[in-house]
Formats: sequence, C-alpha cells, structure tokens
Amino acid sequence: MSVSSSRYGISSLPRSKQYKGPFGRLFRTLPPWQSPHADDAAAVAALRDFATNSMSETAGQDNLDNANLPAGYTYFGQFVDHDITFDPTSSLMRQSDPDKLDNFRTPRLDLDCLYGEGPADEPFMYDQKRGGLFLLGTTEQDWTGEKQVAGSNEPDLQRNRQGRAIIGDMRNDENVIVSQFQLAMLRLHNRVMLQLATGDPDNEGTEFEFDGEMFQEAQRKVRWFYQYVVWNDFIKRLVSDAIWTRVLDKADCHKFNGTVYDWSYQPFMPVEFSVAAYRFGHSLIRPGYQINVNDDDDTGLGFGTELPIFHPDGPTDSGGKIRHDLRGFRHFPHRHTLQWDWFFDINSGGPFPQPARRIDTKLSSAVFALPEGPDPKPNRLAFLNLLRSMRLELPKGTDVAHRMGLTPHAIGDPHEDILWHYILKESQILPANNSGRMLGQVGGTIVAEVFGGLLDGDPMSYVRNMPNWTPNDDPDLMALLDNPAPVNAGDWEVGDLLRASGAPINAQDVANTIANGRN
Repeated sequence: MSVSSSRYGISSLPRSKQYKGPFGRLFRTLPPWQSPHADDAAAVAALRDFATNSMSETAGQDNLDNANLPAGYTYFGQFVDHDITFDPTSSLMRQSDPDKLDNFRTPRLDLDCLYGEGPADEPFMYDQKRGGLFLLGTTEQDWTGEKQVAGSNEPDLQRNRQGRAIIGDMRNDENVIVSQFQLAMLRLHNRVMLQLATGDPDNEGTEFEFDGEMFQEAQRKVRWFYQYVVWNDFIKRLVSDAIWTRVLDKADCHKFNGTVYDWSYQPFMPVEFSVAAYRFGHSLIRPGYQINVNDDDDTGLGFGTELPIFHPDGPTDSGGKIRHDLRGFRHFPHRHTLQWDWFFDINSGGPFPQPARRIDTKLSSAVFALPEGPDPKPNRLAFLNLLRSMRLELPKGTDVAHRMGLTPHAIGDPHEDILWHYILKESQILPANNSGRMLGQVGGTIVAEVFGGLLDGDPMSYVRNMPNWTPNDDPDLMALLDNPAPVNAGDWEVGDLLRASGAPINAQDVANTIANGRN
C-alpha cells in the first residue's frame, strides 16, 4: 500500500480487490491523479491557489439558481450522507483531516443516524414513559445566546445544558436546517409509533410500555418511506432518466444493473463516491436562506431576509457578540423554526421554494472558510475537498470517463482533472436547460449506482423485500396525512415525509409552533 505524508497525515486506502473494509474503490486499477508539482508543500499550495482563484464565487454573484432542485434538497442530501457514512471530516463545521478514515457507518439507508443503537443501548434518546418514542426538547435561548426564553414550547432536539444535541449523529446538528430535518424525522417516528400503539398519531398523552416488535415495525415503516423518497425523488432529480431507469429496473422488480459498482459479500462505500461524486452537494449551498415569515423585531427574520449557514466574518464580532447565522452545535435559536414550504415544493407560492444553487465548479461565499481548525489560513471548503482527493489517491476524471466508455470533456489546468472538479464541470457544461441542474454521465452513474446498490444490497430494504411497494400500500403511513396523496400529484417526495411528520409547513404552522409548540 502506497502512502503520502504531510502535516495533514498519511494515506491511503488499499487497492486490492480482495480488500473488504467499509471503504473501497470503484476503479482499483486506474492510477491516481498526480499534482504537476513534485514537492508536497508546493502541491498543497497549488491546490489552495486553484480553490481560491478558480472555485470561489464572487460574493454577491453566487446566487445562480437550480430550477430543478429546491434548496431543501441540499440539506436532505447532507442528512442522507450522514446516514450512510460516518466520516467527521465531511462536516462543514469541523476541520477536515483528509486522512482520518477510521469510523464509518454501515453503508445502508437504515437511519442509524436517527435510531443510534436503539433504546436498549442508548436509552438517553428515548422516552421511558412512552416506550419507543424519541425524547424531544424545547427552545431555551434567543438567537443571541444571551437571553433565556421563558416558557417556550417551540420544539427542538433534546440537548444537554451546553446546547449539544443528544441524537444518533452529532453532525445532524451542524446547522439549523439539517437539525430541523433531524427533528422532523424524529417526529415522524413518534407519530408512526403512536399510530401503532393508540390508533392516533397525535395522541401524545398516553403512556405505554416498550414493545420491541412494535418498535421494529415502526422503524421499518419509517425506513421504507425514507428509502422510497431517496430513490424515487432525490436521486431521480439528480441523474438522467436513462441512468435512473437502468440502475434499478422497475420492469424487472427493481433489478440492480451496476456497471461500475459491484461487491462480493456486501456493499462498501466507494471513495470515488464519498470524496468526489457525492460532494457535488457542496456546490448547491446558497449564500443565504430565508427561513420563515416571522418578522419579530428581536429575531431579524422575515420575508426577504437571508441568513448564511456560517457568517462570513466568523461566529462572533470583536466584542464577543454572536453574529446572526444558521450554524449549529448550540441551543436552537428562538423563533427560528423552519417554514418547510420555503425549502420544498409543498403547495408553495410566489418566489418559494427557494432554489438550490446550480451544480458547477464554483462554491458560494457561504463556504469560503470553515469556522474551525488549526490552520491559520482560511480553509476554503473547495481546497479541503481537492486536498482530500489528492491524499486518497483518486483517479483522474478523464481516466474514469474513458473507463466508462465516454469521451472526456476538455481539461485546461491539470487540477480540473481531479475527479470532484471534473464531475462539477461535467454538470456545468451539460447542454441548454440541463446545465447545472443535474449530474452528467460520470457523476450521475457513480451516484445512482451507489444508491441503487445500497438499496439492492440491504436485505431489509423495500427494494429487496417488496420491490413494487409504495407508501400508498401502508395504511399506517397514510393515516399520518390529512390528504393521503403525494403533495404534487406525482410520486412521493421529501415534502411528503415532512407532511407526515407533522413538521410546520406554512406560515400559520410556524406561528402556531412558535406560540404553543404545535402546528
């Protein structure tokens, strides 16, 4: 096994086809991309320069809309990533060490980021009085972090006294948007459990003993609903119809037809996916988001007000005052409950839902620098992704395209051949209306085959057990919905997961939630 060393650590992953660890390679025989600079320090410096000069959008000019993808899918994609891998270095909040690949999730869409190890091993996440339900919290501070909120019932994740969320995966508290989605999924499980236990998904006052079989059945229902929208909504939006139809052939009971992703015993997580193809999502991040219609003078929110995920000038000002942004890992800020029809198409109107940013080779000003880390230089997310690709010895984009039987697009600067950049540019140069709206052939093939393969390789997934199942087939799921039909009169979408969870969808829901804790 070859290694490369620098102050960032030692790599890399085994290339042997017999290696059966949690991570592996799709293209084991392809040589790695090589920097044009032989000296390691010069190679790293060149990556930093390329990220700064060629991959950073000019602030104020980074609002290039993706009409195919509402903004909520950026953070749904982040939630999904945390479900199938555990890699702290992928976090937008933490310093990325490109070589720490030592603790990963089972590569399944099984919501272990939600359930953790379950009530027996992690009872602190569950309600002892209502067996199998998750414990939820309430808002405790205003957005400045200085004032306590008296008597607030605004729902939040359960937290310790220092504001850290007590959940199955800490990364799902990384920012307000993903933490609110985590909260919605916890609520979805609770509503399914209440439906099974009492026949009423909103009957929160009844106490009952833990029933292991009932808990497992609730898990299955939630997981299948989630798996269904991952494949039939999220992935379908991202790749061409030809790729999506081929990978899981509905006409043949969702038969998996992988051309680059295969395994001998069980699915693994390919580095070409986790380090390159799936990181297209970093290009989707907008410079800021409107989060709800609330225009209370003390919150600085309301229509037309956008908050960045991370404030570009840092979390605090020179006087130590908290700057207003959507960062997480703290007490949830009062009155910041998300209005989900501003993030997904759920009977939205006017300028909503907000669109994600398009897929291209530029990253918005929201991620110009990560807010933590020992390096005194600003670590742009683009630089960290490029560095990680080099350290993990990913192949060139042009070589991967040739291996797939495709004609590669033109490369100018050698750094454009780093697989992550290659996939972003491939999307950017798609013809006409598809430019920046979806993944191209290389990126789309890797993303679709990995997700299709994970579903096919999971013995508990709906694809393996009831391949033609849809949420319509489950009366308990339909009981959660006022209107038991997909919101957009097509197939089931992420917005329908949110509707079923009881999360606040519109302005009235948000007002009710802030006022009394319920929609």
